[in-house]
Amino acid sequence: MINLTKKQSEKKYAEIVLLEINFNKIFHYSIPENLQSKISCGTRVIIPFKNSKKTGCVVGFLTRSSIKNCKSILQVIDKESFLNPNLLQLTKWISEYYLCSWSKTLNYVFPKTKKLWIKQWEKEILKSEVPLISKPLESEKQSIMAIQEKNEVLKQVFNSIIKNMYKVFYLNPTNFSQKVKFYVKCIQTAQSIHKQVIILTPSETELRELAEALKVEFKDKILIFDGKDDQKSNFFQWIKIRKSKFDIVIGKRSAIFLPMEQLSLIIVDQEHDNLYKEERTPRYHAEKVAMKRAEIEDIPIILHSNSPSLESFQGILEKTIEKIELTDKTKEENLSKNKIIDMTQEKSKKKIISYELQQAIAKNIKKSRQIILFLNRRGFSSFILCNKCGYIPKCSHCNNVLSYHFNNQRNARLICHSCGKSIEMLNICPKCGSREMRPLGVGTQRLENEIKKMFPMSKIKRVDRDSIKKKEDYQEMIDDFNKRKIDILIGTKIALKGINYDHVDLLGIVSADTLLNLPDFRSGEKTFQLIKEIVLSFRRSDPYKEVIIQTFNPDHHCLVALKKGKDNIFYQKELELRKELEYPPFTHIIKIEVKGEDKEKVKEDAKSLIIYLEQLGSSKSVPKYEILGSKNMIIWKAKNVFKVQLIVKVKNIEKFNKIFMKRFDKIVLGQLYTDNRILIDVDPTRMI
Repeated sequence: MINLTKKQSEKKYAEIVLLEINFNKIFHYSIPENLQSKISCGTRVIIPFKNSKKTGCVVGFLTRSSIKNCKSILQVIDKESFLNPNLLQLTKWISEYYLCSWSKTLNYVFPKTKKLWIKQWEKEILKSEVPLISKPLESEKQSIMAIQEKNEVLKQVFNSIIKNMYKVFYLNPTNFSQKVKFYVKCIQTAQSIHKQVIILTPSETELRELAEALKVEFKDKILIFDGKDDQKSNFFQWIKIRKSKFDIVIGKRSAIFLPMEQLSLIIVDQEHDNLYKEERTPRYHAEKVAMKRAEIEDIPIILHSNSPSLESFQGILEKTIEKIELTDKTKEENLSKNKIIDMTQEKSKKKIISYELQQAIAKNIKKSRQIILFLNRRGFSSFILCNKCGYIPKCSHCNNVLSYHFNNQRNARLICHSCGKSIEMLNICPKCGSREMRPLGVGTQRLENEIKKMFPMSKIKRVDRDSIKKKEDYQEMIDDFNKRKIDILIGTKIALKGINYDHVDLLGIVSADTLLNLPDFRSGEKTFQLIKEIVLSFRRSDPYKEVIIQTFNPDHHCLVALKKGKDNIFYQKELELRKELEYPPFTHIIKIEVKGEDKEKVKEDAKSLIIYLEQLGSSKSVPKYEILGSKNMIIWKAKNVFKVQLIVKVKNIEKFNKIFMKRFDKIVLGQLYTDNRILIDVDPTRMI
């Protein structure tokens, strides 16, 4: 824990984390008398380390130290600390939960700085500017309105903001305008007590759309923090936020670390989105961190999505998350029904487009209406299925789809990416006995060729990461489509951003299976969320527009739920499966990868890691855990890099992590080959 003392005279020693060296250790330094009044937690200092000078961050104070002959701090860098005690506590929690050093976490959170910028900042401090938080004329009225709200849950939300109480709320699926109105009410409640709000969005598109809608109401009181600006601009934005010059800050995942001194509410928009997960160290999930920050600050947090994550849905069931209802759910469900096409019933098994979808495209072309055909290319030839009955081989241990692979001898095998189980290629379907077991391989290029053959007179455009090389190409495509210069648009998710759907009456999901059967226990959840997101966006202006979804697995609970427009069908069945197989939200997962260019060195380090993990189980204090991939260790190769992946499943993750890290640095990292790397990902959103 961070040590904060009441008297300046007690600041004899400082606990310091080195920022320039990745040590998972706290060092003690004595504080010269002339610096005691200038140092606080979160201040950066210059310290002697071995034979050089290094930068460190003060994380606590001591009246005495167990270290003899402590060296002294040489210089204070910051006149005011960048991080307050609550943010420091948050970074400490991140380092412990996500199994990375405190140094790495602090380096990620601190804005990049230069001496010249700091001098400019110090001049600002000398001006002693008064914070510019809004003081609405009707602040008392706003507070009274919040308390008098008739809806009991909304009353709880507003009271939690006014009284500074930690509580997690979930805004039930709703349309964009209703959502914005609700956010405005919540922000106005915060303004009424002269407090601030952080709003997180997953991507640039959502950020701009929501920011523009909120700016209508709040104008210059809102700051867009997207992290894309140059380092100097980001630094001074950080300072302005630190000086309380904005009521509202809206940004992507890293905005959760902004130093809002009067924070009273956090909103996480589209909380289910995987973009909230940082893929670099410290590999945190912004929603999880936002909930922890809200807990530390003792303030409410509002989560929103039209298709909640399984973790959030389970939280609602367990009453740890309070649901906010703004719409008639029955009405919403009735408008979200979709047509599912069973591709196993098609006469030609080689066709990508079903007869019904082909007829629907022809009908819309005849009416001069535009068509969008969506295909996610990530699943290209990654698994096999039976063209006759739709059977897809799964791992008997993990229930994950077995991935289709060729080895060096060009022999096909089916491999589980979680536990490493491997079987020979199936030539005969074990379900129906047919010999039609084939890899499913549908790419956007092949789809484009087939559509051009079917509709040679139509203007067709394919949009994916291969066809869009520059930002200008993408904008040109958007403009052409919106000006109706394109009849049929074929593409991945990238093609749907910025599209005007006014003249589009048909959306075809060409293959739900490419997502549904990824070798990932979340594949059903991701498919459900992605398709629902696309469909809701498509039907925003007209709920009766036609959606056709093609699949070889029409009975999958994800697709049954989408067909009937009843989300609970999906969530109830998915939770049953997750509980049975002990997957999140009923347990936690830690993904550990050993990587390197030398196959034997990677194998050796992976074995050392497995031994370390297995030895942890001999301690009675270690919570129950399971290791996947240790018995059937598989070494993958991609781009001349070899990789071994291990999965740890554990329920009490915080207790496990503390024991795991105790000797990890010394026993595992200390013996690691210098050209190998170990990557640790807690609660990963991707399994491959």
